[in-house]
Amino acid sequence: MNFADKLNFLMTITKTSNSALAGRVSLDASYISRLRSGKRLMPKDLGVVQGMASSLARRCLEDYQKKAVSDALRLAPGTIDSAALAGEITQWLIHDSAGGSEQVGRFLSGLSDLGSRPAPRLSPENRQPPFPLDAVSIYFGVTGKRQAAEQFLSEVAAREKPQTLLLFSDEETSWMTAEPEYARKWAELMVRILTRGNKIKIIHTISRDLDEMLNAISQWMPLYLCGNIEPYFYPKKRDGLFKRTLFIAPETAAVVSNSIGAQVSLAANVLYRDHTAVASFAEEFLQYLRLCRPLMRIFTARDRRACYDTLAEFEREQADTLIKTESLSMLTMPESLLAAITRRSHADASSDLSVHEARRKRFLNGLRSNQFREIICLPDIGAVKNGAVKVSMSEMLVGGAYYTPEEFSAHLEYVAALLASQPNYHVHLLGKPTEGSYTVYAREELGVIVAKTSTPPVVLAMSEGNMIAAFWDYLKDMAGEKSASLQDRAEVIARLREYLAMLRE
Repeated sequence: MNFADKLNFLMTITKTSNSALAGRVSLDASYISRLRSGKRLMPKDLGVVQGMASSLARRCLEDYQKKAVSDALRLAPGTIDSAALAGEITQWLIHDSAGGSEQVGRFLSGLSDLGSRPAPRLSPENRQPPFPLDAVSIYFGVTGKRQAAEQFLSEVAAREKPQTLLLFSDEETSWMTAEPEYARKWAELMVRILTRGNKIKIIHTISRDLDEMLNAISQWMPLYLCGNIEPYFYPKKRDGLFKRTLFIAPETAAVVSNSIGAQVSLAANVLYRDHTAVASFAEEFLQYLRLCRPLMRIFTARDRRACYDTLAEFEREQADTLIKTESLSMLTMPESLLAAITRRSHADASSDLSVHEARRKRFLNGLRSNQFREIICLPDIGAVKNGAVKVSMSEMLVGGAYYTPEEFSAHLEYVAALLASQPNYHVHLLGKPTEGSYTVYAREELGVIVAKTSTPPVVLAMSEGNMIAAFWDYLKDMAGEKSASLQDRAEVIARLREYLAMLRE
């Protein structure tokens, strides 16, 4: 979050109007409005910022306000007086957060490593004893929660007919992962459920905190790779006092529990099998779901057509763009080159070629009015000559392909030609290789597409505002745009020509 985002958050949560804050610090209300929108930078006078912080701290009276501000500032839970809170707010406001970029970097690193981690595996199915027929079963505490969840998942996994599971919990969730043996069993049951054609709608408890969002995505990523999961989030802050769990299989059972704060040790976890009760909880979940927003859309290799449709929607709107791929963007690849690559790969890609042609037209039309910045790390010459450089996102879009030296040279020649002819197309050359097999494709204030390009591939299409801003800032940091101007166009073209000459040797 930058200064404007932080100020707007504090004024919103404390219900402070522009005029009220302006009166406290002897400024004009229109100036406060411009600070909130980002049209004006943070005041250079520290005394003004301190005055704002003091005023906002004094208006932070209700428990939900204290909870929201403490979460945002990452303060330890507990009572803090307004004077101390004012000091914390001042420090938070004056330090522009670079943490978002670091969090995004950690997330991308974990995403790239996902294929190298052992995935949840299906153990041989043991013969299940008959399930209880009780309409209601009650389990207590953390151990009981594990028992209830395992029983619930086992009953769902044993059912032949697929259904859509409805999952939500804002209770403390370390019970799932604290014991490795139970975590393994949980993952195995979830994989079995998904591989049998069941679907999941899950509401993540992430409020508006970037770290929570990325952690939630990371924890579920191995299961996202199975497909058939729709993640959502509730966009407003809650005080976190009253908490609830709803695990519902509409045709089978529901696990329901409640707790106060983090006190789950004595909580009752109730497993309902009565169809009327289960239907009631399903309706409760769906009512909550109507207040939620999609966290992202997830595409695996079998979702290629849906991924194409989302790309078309994503690229239809006009917006400035930042993109970093593992090699060169397919948007800058001439149609004839893609056709040659697909023929060589023996891929039946006639539909892929028509999609690529449409994407290229949108890309070139967009250059008339919007900036397009591509971040490129030129691969090792030896890797190119050995045919070890992958065509970006090819696992998802054309079934996986690598450049020949001639093909990579042709693509890079076209990039240089674009630079020479299109003033709105920019290239930033990275000085050292970046780790990880991923693509980040961000369009300012519109959306971001993150792709894991190693096997198995997965594409995440996100439209949540904080996520877009975080990935946008991550790419800007990578390109050095926060500390320096764009690299000189003529210098970049010269470096590309020099690289191409080395490639021909």
